[in-house]
Amino acid sequence: MQTATTKVVLAEFGGPNQKLSPRDTYENIVHHEIKELGQHVLACAVTYRHPPHTRQLPGPGENAEDPSLQTFRKFYKFAVTNPLSVKTKVHIPKSPSALLFSVEREKVFLEVHIQNLTQEPLHFERMQFECVDEWEAQDANLLDDGSQLFSGAQALMQPQDMRQYIYILTPKSKSIAPPTLGPGTVVSLGRLDIFWRSSFGEPGRLLTSMLSRRIPIPAPIQTPASALPPYLKRTMSNNPPSRPQSPHSRPGTPPPPRPGSPSLVRPPSIAPSHPQSPFQPLAAPPPELEVGLLIRDFPRDKVRVDKPFTIPLTLVLSTSSSVGRENSYRVVKIVVQHLQPPRVTIPSPISIPLPQMETFSPRLPSSGFSTPSSTAPTFNYAIAHQKLAAVASPRQQALSALEGLSFAGDDDVTTLPLPYFKGQDELKAPPTVSYVGSSAVYLPPVELALSQPGTGTTGEIVAVQDFHLTYIPTQKGFATVGGLRVLLVEDRFVNGGEPTDTNNSVGGLSQPRVLKEWDVISEMWVSP
Repeated sequence: MQTATTKVVLAEFGGPNQKLSPRDTYENIVHHEIKELGQHVLACAVTYRHPPHTRQLPGPGENAEDPSLQTFRKFYKFAVTNPLSVKTKVHIPKSPSALLFSVEREKVFLEVHIQNLTQEPLHFERMQFECVDEWEAQDANLLDDGSQLFSGAQALMQPQDMRQYIYILTPKSKSIAPPTLGPGTVVSLGRLDIFWRSSFGEPGRLLTSMLSRRIPIPAPIQTPASALPPYLKRTMSNNPPSRPQSPHSRPGTPPPPRPGSPSLVRPPSIAPSHPQSPFQPLAAPPPELEVGLLIRDFPRDKVRVDKPFTIPLTLVLSTSSSVGRENSYRVVKIVVQHLQPPRVTIPSPISIPLPQMETFSPRLPSSGFSTPSSTAPTFNYAIAHQKLAAVASPRQQALSALEGLSFAGDDDVTTLPLPYFKGQDELKAPPTVSYVGSSAVYLPPVELALSQPGTGTTGEIVAVQDFHLTYIPTQKGFATVGGLRVLLVEDRFVNGGEPTDTNNSVGGLSQPRVLKEWDVISEMWVSP
């Protein structure tokens, strides 16, 4: 078999002792798996020897020294087209409920589209996905009894028909921190093995190439096109505009000093000498603190209206080592704050009496002196009503109380921001799932060792903090849980048991720093 790139010997039969009697035939079956598309040539060469005392054929033989040795060849050309069209799509979880589960967020959903491109029906006998060693594949095309979705009479695929298959891939190694893949990274998934038979029972097999997932590359930011025509651009680039010069001065000549200028008559001042302090290098800023959130378990079957439920959560803190602080500990204090959309009570409009119009009366011409008018200034009832409503409103009193919400530490007081979303619609409908308890949950201090004990090696430091949050649903149906905000209220380094101040320390002197926010942490269905 010869193709555009390869030439393979399929089989050899016969030998010196092989004889073919008159009117006899010699048959054999050759199996070959075609792996290339395009033009193929099947070459068959037969070499034989005439019996002795027979007349030789005219023309030169295969071997000049042995005229009885003869050879003839036959070539069979055929084109190989793709019998199936296989297209794939890769999907990753995007739901907030899936992104916060360590098992669900790393899953990959492989969607396969198969179309019959031949002119005859095909009967599929096997459809199997062989994943690589780093993944585990789950066939989502099975029924409850374990049989294939396309089996029996549905296994026959007519010409130009198309089918869709779904495979769920889960990595074998799971980590607390989400994997980071750079743009353009190619992740190998596996191969698809398909076996079918034609209408005459002829077998066919297709083993696809390595299916992979490619991390998309962000599109470059395109600068807006200039509205100037090209000839104006060339004129401006070749002849830059020059600044106007005074007609009394020549280019390159400084202006003469003015006579009697105080700057020339004033005696030169002598700057007092101060002792120079030694140069102190600035301390390197601490590395950034990355925050991740995981849901350990979710009681979806126990969610009922007006019944509280608890969600166990895990906060993952990760940072890198800091130069010069390999033997130190980084102590951080975290506050988890519930978020909700702000709601503002709009006061009802009131009727405002209109001031009476002053009647026109003729006046005498003035003699230059003004007489004070007897008209009293009018009272603005609208502004007075808004001020009274703002002071007496329970909403305003609650906001005033929340503004004074603070956390008292050992020697400092930290004021937390208001537990509301930023940039949300103030008239948004209230959430159907509310949190139970205080709006801020203070977690115990977390110590991050900046080096491995006993080795002195540095790298990424990861710490976890477990906590629970309680919610209560108020309406049945689909509902979302959230939002959540993580605040950093203290950040310091401890070396040898004694704290060392840093520029990033927070405690009574500066505001807490927002590390991360989640609008939704879970989605669920509330039963009545």
